[in-house]
Amino acid sequence: DFYARLERGAQLSLRPPLPRVRTSMRRHDRSLANASLLVNAILLAGGIYMISGSTSGENVGAALMQGRMTAISPRIIGCHTPRNLAVNSKKRSVDVLLKEDVAGTGNKGDIVAVKPGFWRNYLFPQGIATQPTAQYMEELRVEEARKVAEAKAKKDTALKMKEGLQILSFTLRVKAKDDGTLYGGVRAAEIVEAVKAQTGTELDPKAIELPDDMDKLATYTVYVNLHPEVRASFPVSIQRGK
Repeated sequence: DFYARLERGAQLSLRPPLPRVRTSMRRHDRSLANASLLVNAILLAGGIYMISGSTSGENVGAALMQGRMTAISPRIIGCHTPRNLAVNSKKRSVDVLLKEDVAGTGNKGDIVAVKPGFWRNYLFPQGIATQPTAQYMEELRVEEARKVAEAKAKKDTALKMKEGLQILSFTLRVKAKDDGTLYGGVRAAEIVEAVKAQTGTELDPKAIELPDDMDKLATYTVYVNLHPEVRASFPVSIQRGK
C-alpha cells in the first residue's frame, strides 16, 4: 500500500496543474488579441498618415509598439480636425463683398469667393471690396433702398411731364423760302427754347428726336426721352417767321 500510494503521488506530481494550463491559455489568447489590436492600430495610423501627410507613419508605428499611445488622437498624429479644415479652406479662398463691378469676378453688391492674394494685394488696398460684415450689409441695404426711392421719384416726375407735353402743342417760327422749304432746318435747341417759353420746363437737347423730313413749313411730331423708361411726344408747328 505504501508503494502504491507513493507511485500514485508521483503520477499526480508529474501531471501539469489544470489552473496553470488555463492561465497560460488565457495569457496566450490575450496576447493574440493585443497583437490584433496593435496591427489594426498601425493600419489605421498608416491610413490617416496618407490622408493628412503631416506625420511619419514610422513615428506612429514606433509609438504604438512602445505602448505610449492609448488612442489615435488627431492632435498626436497631426490629422486635420474640422476646425483646421475650416481654417485651411479660408486660406484657399476668402468671401468678400464687392463695392463696385469687377470684370470676371462679380458686380457691385455681390459676395464672391476670391483667392487670398487677390483680396490682400488688390481688392482691399484699392477699396474695391470689403469683408461682408453685418454692419456693412445693413449700410448697403439702406443705400440700395435710397437708390430705389430716388429712381422711382425720377420716373414719376417723367410720367407727369409726359402727360403735360402730350396735351400741348408748340409753335416755332422760322425763315422759309417761297415754296415753304426752310433755310437751314430746325435744331433741337430751338425746340427746347419753345417748350421752356411755354411751360417753364427745360428739356435736354440730346434727348430730343427730330423727324428726318423736318425741312418744310408743316406740323411734325417730336419725341423726347424723359427717362430710360419714359418717352413722350408732342406736336410742333413750323410756321413762317421774319
